[in-house]
Amino acid sequence: MSSLEERSLDNLADMTLNVMRQNLLEVASVIRKKMDVEGPQAVKSAFEGAKSRFLEGAFKDHIEVRWGMSLCPLCNDENVDKNGIAYADASGDGVEFNQCLNCRIGILYKLVIAKATMEHYVIGLGEMDQFAGMSFFWDAIFPDEMSQFQPMYEIISEGQWMGTVSFDESMIPSFLSFKNMKDYTSRGSPEFWTSEISSEIKLAIDEFIKAARDQIEVALAIR
Repeated sequence: MSSLEERSLDNLADMTLNVMRQNLLEVASVIRKKMDVEGPQAVKSAFEGAKSRFLEGAFKDHIEVRWGMSLCPLCNDENVDKNGIAYADASGDGVEFNQCLNCRIGILYKLVIAKATMEHYVIGLGEMDQFAGMSFFWDAIFPDEMSQFQPMYEIISEGQWMGTVSFDESMIPSFLSFKNMKDYTSRGSPEFWTSEISSEIKLAIDEFIKAARDQIEVALAIR
């Protein structure tokens, strides 16, 4: 841990977005400690700078593609899993969750006639299936219409996109279920989010909060 603590906030933010450490919750804990000293604005600035470098670097060729992610922007491998299309319209277009099974990063692409435009960049936290058999991906880059719901996490269970959970400052969750992501709904509209969460998913969320409290607090500070 000491080597992490010696790194700057800029370096730690780059490390997070580029998944340069296997245990990103450990990185978040170091950032959380630095936030007490350097302040939330310093952390927010570090992540804003890292986001710009990432979008102009590793991610540059993946913002707009054909058909969705086929090569991971970080490891350049084809070990990609697609977790279903939400908001599908009659043509089959919608929002598709793509993830690299090597790096555990994901890209939510908006598909329109096979043209895929990035909407979210998400990063897997903890071990695969760690939280009551489910995986949590932090929405590190997201569209402006979703800023009111930050921080957000995508939940995956056995290759199925379950939905999105959002936390308020008291870490009370609200949930947008995959089954409610229809072409006539809007993720940016509060009316489609609910505090009524199934016991199965609620258990996973509770376990995630216990393990990832530092990361959630950092994410709350930089929204």
